[in-house]
Amino acid sequence: MTLALSLGLPRTAAGTPAEGGQSAVVATDEIRVSAARVATPSGNTQPVKQTPVPAPRLTGTARQLAESRSMKPPERPAVAHRSGVLAPPPLQSNFDGLGQGTSGVRPPDTHGAAGLNHFVEVTNGRGLGMFQKSNGALVKNVTFASFFGYTAQTIFDPRVVYDKKWNRWVVVAEAFQESATIQNVFLAVSTTSDPTGSFYLYKFDAAEPSGDFLDFPQLGMDQDAVIITANIFAGNTYARSRVMGIAKSDIYNGRAFSMLYQSLGAVGSVAPPIVEDNNANAFLVVAGVGSPTVLRLFRASGLGRSNASIAAAVNVPVPAFSLPPDARQPGVADRLDSLDARFQNASTQIGNRLLNVHTINMGNFPTPRWYQINTSTNTVAAGESGILREASDSDDFNPAVAGSSVGGTASNPIGRMFFTWSSTDAVGSGLHHASVKGSGRLATDPVNITGGSTLATAPTPYNPSTSTVERWGDYSAVSIDPVAYGTCAVGQRAWIVNERHVNTTQWGSRFGSFGFC
Repeated sequence: MTLALSLGLPRTAAGTPAEGGQSAVVATDEIRVSAARVATPSGNTQPVKQTPVPAPRLTGTARQLAESRSMKPPERPAVAHRSGVLAPPPLQSNFDGLGQGTSGVRPPDTHGAAGLNHFVEVTNGRGLGMFQKSNGALVKNVTFASFFGYTAQTIFDPRVVYDKKWNRWVVVAEAFQESATIQNVFLAVSTTSDPTGSFYLYKFDAAEPSGDFLDFPQLGMDQDAVIITANIFAGNTYARSRVMGIAKSDIYNGRAFSMLYQSLGAVGSVAPPIVEDNNANAFLVVAGVGSPTVLRLFRASGLGRSNASIAAAVNVPVPAFSLPPDARQPGVADRLDSLDARFQNASTQIGNRLLNVHTINMGNFPTPRWYQINTSTNTVAAGESGILREASDSDDFNPAVAGSSVGGTASNPIGRMFFTWSSTDAVGSGLHHASVKGSGRLATDPVNITGGSTLATAPTPYNPSTSTVERWGDYSAVSIDPVAYGTCAVGQRAWIVNERHVNTTQWGSRFGSFGFC
C-alpha cells in the first residue's frame, strides 16, 4: 500500500513576501478535547486495516514545476583537498531500526528521538519501536492501530520528540478521513520517562471545512506548550497551514484541554521549533520557492494559552534557491524523491538563533543547505549557513539537524550541530546506492560539510513500484542525547535515524549515535 503523504505545495505562491503593515495572525477556531484515556502498549501488534488510499495529489501545475526547476541553480563549491575536509564526530553506535516487513506501507516517514535509556522510532505501517540505547535491542513494537485503539482508517505521518525538561515522550500522527467531515489527529504523552510504560492518549477531529484534508503534521515544543503544524488541502489544492499550541500542564497530566487552531494562510510547509531555553517566543519558519530569496519567519507568543498570538511573517533574506532535482541511482533510470525545498523537520531554537536545513538545487544536484537565523535581526549572517554533501558528485537529500548550546557564545549560542541525510552517487568514481549519512560541526568549523559517517549503504537500487520517481523519507530526525555517556557530556552527543532500503522493494531504517567526545 502506498500512502498519499507529503502532498506538494504550490510552487509559486508558497514564499510570497509579507506585505508591509500586514496584521498579525488572528485565531478564529478553537478545538476542545476530552480528558485522556490511559493505556500501556502491550507490544502485541495487529494488522493495520487496509483501506482505499487516494493517489498522491498534484498541487503545482506542470508549468509551475518547470519554471521552478529551470531556475539557474548556484554552483556547488569545489571540494577542498582531503586534508581540508571536515572530519565528522566519531560514530559511537549503529543499529538497524524498524523495517517495512509485511505492512506493505511506503514511504516509511522515519522519525525518532533519544530518551534516558531508550531510542524510540516511529514509522508508517510498523508504528512505534522502542530500542535500548545500550545495545540497539528492540524491546517493544506496537502498531498505531493497537497503540491508539483505532482501526477505522490508517494512521500515518508520525512524529516523536522527548521532552528533556519534563522527561516525557510525545507522539503525534493523523489518520485518513473517515468522512468528508471527520479526520482524526492522535496525540500520546508518556506518563513517565519510560516509553514502554503507560501513555495518555488523545484523539480529536481536525476543525476543517467539509472535505478538507490535514497533512504532514510537524511536532515541536517550547517550555509551556507542544506545537503542531500541518498543511491543509481542499481537494487537490493546498489551502493553508495550521498551528496548534497545546498546554503541557494539561496533556502531561491527562486532563481535558482546549486550543486555538490558528491559520497562517497559504504560506507553505511551516516548521515549528524545539525551544531549548525559556524564550517567551517560539519562531516558525517557512521556505517557499515562489520567492526564492527569502525565508519567512513567524513569531509566536503564549502558545498553549488563551491569549496566544502569532505576529505577521517577516522576510529573512537568503541566497536564491530553487526546487532540487530528484536523486539519481547508479545503473537505473528510477530516481528518489527529494521533495520540494520545504523544511521537513522541526528547528532547534536557542537564544536568538533558529537552526534548520532543507534541500535545494545546487549545480543540478539535490543539496541540503542549513541556516542559523538571527531572530533578533531577521538575518542569516556570513558564516551561519552552509551545505551538506558526501562528495562533489553525490546527490544529497532528506536532511535533519539539531543543535546544542555546548560551546555556544553570547553572539552565537549554538555551539554544536548534528546532521543526518540520505546520499546516492550515480555519476562519480564512488558509485553507490542510497546511504544513511551523519555528521556534525562546531561553531568554529568550516560551514560546508563534506563526507560524513556512513551508517548503512543499500546493496541495490530502490524500485518498489512502476513510478519513475520513488517516494523516499518523507523525513528523518536528529535529537540531542539528554544524558551524559562516558566522556560525552550532555550536548556533545546526538542520535540520528533515517530511511535505508534493504532490497529493491523493501524499506528499512538505521539509527545510531555520534558525538564530539
